[in-house]
Amino acid sequence: MKNQIIAAILVMPLTAAAQNDAITLDLTKAETKLEFDAGTGAWTGTYNDDEYTIDSQIYTILHNSMGDYNTWWGFTASNSADNSMRDDFLTYQFSNMAKGGIVLNADGTVKKDKFGAPAVSADVPYLVAFANNMFAQHPAEVVMADGEDHEAVGAYVCLNSYTYYSITDGDGFAREFTNGDKFTLTVHGVNSKEEESTLEVPLASYSNGDLTATRGWKYVDLSPLGKVNTLWFSMKSTDSGTYGDNTPSYFCLDKLMVKPASEISGAASATAGKNVSINYDRTNTSIRLVNADFAIVYDVAGNMVMSADSVQFSVESLAHGVYVVKAGNASRKIVR
Repeated sequence: MKNQIIAAILVMPLTAAAQNDAITLDLTKAETKLEFDAGTGAWTGTYNDDEYTIDSQIYTILHNSMGDYNTWWGFTASNSADNSMRDDFLTYQFSNMAKGGIVLNADGTVKKDKFGAPAVSADVPYLVAFANNMFAQHPAEVVMADGEDHEAVGAYVCLNSYTYYSITDGDGFAREFTNGDKFTLTVHGVNSKEEESTLEVPLASYSNGDLTATRGWKYVDLSPLGKVNTLWFSMKSTDSGTYGDNTPSYFCLDKLMVKPASEISGAASATAGKNVSINYDRTNTSIRLVNADFAIVYDVAGNMVMSADSVQFSVESLAHGVYVVKAGNASRKIVR
């Protein structure tokens, strides 16, 4: 029988002071109406094809679905605290092994239990990601709603229940992990210059007869990514085949943290008025330029999808998705 080493927190969390300086994702404050299925814990908008994002504070969290086929990818939300193994994976793809979302103190810092681990509760929703790159180039993505660069701080990640039991016991698609197997999350940070940095986070590994698996919420220091206006996530398993990874490409995310742009722009903000700026009104799907009268819009693959020779124009004709608007010396990522 294999031994299991349960990894709850493998990276030391940041100090309380640093947490206070950050904008901490808290889905209890979401602008998107979050209601949950009583049986699965899944956000009731998960299979609604008219729901494209979950919006909370500075974060625009991308969601995609094909409801007619009971298929979704990107991010959804859940409040499930049931991490038990069940016969039908559809009933537990929305749960995590930590048994709930992370509780915050009144000052916005992460509350700890008696063992020093993040305190969890079924009353606190969290994000579930299906990050399979067969569905999209950026399968699970978070965009800063103001389009500005922010300093990446940290986040908590955890194994999804379906993925965990697939790793420990195998299923109809994936085999049980054996010696040498790994399951890795990669965090991609992209800034306004479209420069990308990556950070690998091991979520499960099998070595010398021991399986190490991240059942509890694990803090990940994202500061090596630097300044970002987009974060996207991909996954890789050593159990793969003709059609990609066999291990289910799910993970859970909570309490993502970035620092406000005003804290990192410094002296540059004093001259910002001399530069081009791009303002986006998502409600009215309109772009307004300052100190420019021409812009080009690109999709995430770098293809030009439209141009405009006006200080204000609409992007209503574009399909729903993520785009980059460039004008003069400025660029901004938007979610249509």
